[in-house]
Amino acid sequence: MSSLATQLTSPTACGADLTLQNPMVLQAYNGFLAYPTLYHAGCLTNPQTGNYCFADAVTNASAPTGSYIYYLPLGMSMPTGSRVGCSKCLQQTMAIFAEGAGNSSEPLSGVYAGAAEMIDGSCGSQFVEEMAQRTNGAASLLPARSYSGLGLVTLIAVVLGLVV
Repeated sequence: MSSLATQLTSPTACGADLTLQNPMVLQAYNGFLAYPTLYHAGCLTNPQTGNYCFADAVTNASAPTGSYIYYLPLGMSMPTGSRVGCSKCLQQTMAIFAEGAGNSSEPLSGVYAGAAEMIDGSCGSQFVEEMAQRTNGAASLLPARSYSGLGLVTLIAVVLGLVV
């Protein structure tokens, strides 16, 4: 996927659109960059239920904002006031995201620290790894936008389809 992101920046591909901040090209570019992180997070299973953590998050009617965490690798901040379930799944997902946030070229690097702070505010100061809280990466190329869900659900479904 990183090869596709590189190809996308080529002047013969979408380089000009990327420079002009075309939202569709930016979304594709950030999706290619986020793929490895989302792939690993999408494969996590809940030790209590045996379900994929992502599936539990998107189907949890008592905490519908729990799925917002999966938008972080795409460079999307968690909305203010989001309530997360302080679970082992969330902790493991944030550990995977911490690795991606350490790479300033990933869209996640610009939004991870804020999400970690928000989660620690809800789940306790030691819930998210302390090292990850100090991640200060470059801002994402993808502008802040509302959560539609379909793009992320599709991406995770594709990732899980490749695994199975």
